[in-house]
Amino acid sequence: MTTVLLGTPQATVAPRRPDMRPVLRLKVWLCDLTYTQQAVSAETMPQAVAGLATHAATVMDFEHTPRIFKFPEDLAAALETDGPPDVIGFSHYIWNAHLSTAFARVIKDRFPQTTIVMGGPHYPILRTDQVAFWYQRLAGATDFYVAGEGELAFADLLLRLNGKAPEKVRDTIPGVHGMTPDRREVFTPQPRARILDLHQVPSPYTAGLLDDFFARGGVPTITTNRGCPFTCNFCTEGEYYFSKVAKRPREDVAAELHYIGRKMAPLVAAGIARNELLITDSNFGMFPEDKDTCSVLAECQRLYDWPRTVNVTTGKNQRERVLEAVAQVPGTISLSGSVQSLDASVLEAVQRKNINIEKMMEIALQSAQAGTASYSEVILALPDDSKRKHFDSLRGLMDARFDRLNMFQLTLLPSSAMYAQAFRAKWGLGTKWRVIPRCFGRYTVLGCEIRTAELDEVCVELPNLSYADYRECRVMDLFVASLYNGGTFGAILAVLRAHKIAPMAWLEECRVQEHGADLARVLEEFLCETDAQLWRERDGLMSYAAKNIDRYIGGELGNNLLYTYRMRMISEALHDLSELAVSAALAVLRRAGAATGSSALVARLVREAATHHELKLSQVFTADPPAVLEQKAAFDIEQLLADARAGAESPDVRRYRLPEPMTRVFVLTDRQRATLHTYATQLGTSAAGFGWLLTKVRFADIVREVRTPGPGVGPGPS
Repeated sequence: MTTVLLGTPQATVAPRRPDMRPVLRLKVWLCDLTYTQQAVSAETMPQAVAGLATHAATVMDFEHTPRIFKFPEDLAAALETDGPPDVIGFSHYIWNAHLSTAFARVIKDRFPQTTIVMGGPHYPILRTDQVAFWYQRLAGATDFYVAGEGELAFADLLLRLNGKAPEKVRDTIPGVHGMTPDRREVFTPQPRARILDLHQVPSPYTAGLLDDFFARGGVPTITTNRGCPFTCNFCTEGEYYFSKVAKRPREDVAAELHYIGRKMAPLVAAGIARNELLITDSNFGMFPEDKDTCSVLAECQRLYDWPRTVNVTTGKNQRERVLEAVAQVPGTISLSGSVQSLDASVLEAVQRKNINIEKMMEIALQSAQAGTASYSEVILALPDDSKRKHFDSLRGLMDARFDRLNMFQLTLLPSSAMYAQAFRAKWGLGTKWRVIPRCFGRYTVLGCEIRTAELDEVCVELPNLSYADYRECRVMDLFVASLYNGGTFGAILAVLRAHKIAPMAWLEECRVQEHGADLARVLEEFLCETDAQLWRERDGLMSYAAKNIDRYIGGELGNNLLYTYRMRMISEALHDLSELAVSAALAVLRRAGAATGSSALVARLVREAATHHELKLSQVFTADPPAVLEQKAAFDIEQLLADARAGAESPDVRRYRLPEPMTRVFVLTDRQRATLHTYATQLGTSAAGFGWLLTKVRFADIVREVRTPGPGVGPGPS
């Protein structure tokens, strides 16, 4: 491969014949825009668009080094001061599609000679939908759209544009779509064949293209393989086009991770950057090379104290291989067992196959024993879904002992098979539109004000799922998030499991019991916002969002409801939540035949467990939380939780009774305070910001540590 010469000191110059490489004289800018005004919406570094430049640099020389943009303010300033580029490319995802086209439309109006290229997965599969997409969304803002993978087609497009006008290039490159200037015809050639060796896309990190983004709080993002062998029809990668998995060489991944680690170490230590890495692979751990990647991650942790958390979706098969890989970085990667549904007819409708529930339980238990968190995902309102099926899926996953369930609504992505009208009609999908959380803003570009927001289309009704049922499912999802996820009340769960009581039975009891005033208020407001966020008409919602953009930016509208209201339940109604956890637990224990009078050991254990968890969370999400809190302890809650991690809780409560009372101490450490401060600085201190924070960090990294010094002993110095 020809050397990439983009100004990095790490580049190794290889011999090459200058006459064999074309020189691109065009000024090229590449943009992966994100909203910034409420908080940075997509915190990840613009690795994918920068990869377009590094691949292009393997087949041509740039007279002008391509410029990479992430923040709209930077792009607006550059357009004012540096003149227009010859070619500007925009990523086009569900979270920035309207932002990209809004900027593109202004640029095209002011600088019609600039060629505008879009690319990304927010684009329909079928030609009829593609043509409609051009007329409805892209016309007047886009010269070309790269369908499918972008590197090869974009490099070809640049070389053609090097000496030709766009109208001479249109309809000449596989995978590069376009519309004639008179808007009479749309060209949609078949996608370019995919890259099967990702060595053809050199690292934009080691090429120096992303250096400026480290100190600005960006989360490093890498890809070690592309593609997915599974065929889920709600997913962009469910198409045959993506079925083959392409991989990056091990040495490329290692060099990239060490480069990032050296950059991140001082920033993390200074509290400027979050101690995270995102890996975009769809099935991490399934392939032998992933073990090598985890080995490098372990090296980076030793050398740079980074990354503390790796966000990635682990593989759906090859579980032993996945466990072996992630075991090298214990506590860093959460093991996923995502099912979307456990109902056979729903899975058949979405062309998905799951492993059986016994294997699911094995995954979760092995994860706990290896010190690795586990999670699963459920999508509400998939084809043929119902309230009962959704509840049954939640029940099965909790019985399988996953630490966390992520509940999503079905979004109809343009690039998925579900987007087609025939599919909607077949399954009776009733949809509404909503504003995507954090994806809205207003910017001034070349003297024009842009007010825009991103919308997604979600399914809220099915033949066997009424809208009323949908609302009840959303309330249950909120209870799962607030009471179950992350072991919020894990010791109570351990007592219930010891008595053969399913967690879902407890949560259903929580849902129907009388709620305290604060909790009732929060739940009522959750349902009101659920209704208010959903609109039948896309254009009406877009108009409303543009007129009320400041209310969205200010946090009054457009929040992620599960995240925000989970935080509100914790911060505004924690005592009510704790009381509800106790009363519901005692109710289901009574039905199971346990003695639950006020003096009964199991009742005393449940109450102490609830207070234990309440104190772990108490005042953590406030400006100046107390460093130390105390509880008089009669039971060994830590032993109960350890037994739960091993799946060996005992129904004999005497096992957990302490020989004599002790003082349990809850400490918010300096490291936890620093973590909270770093995230709060970037995400904000509102309920929405802290709710988002809970999705980014391990619960243990931000809730109080529990210590039991000894009989009658106070906490001592903090």
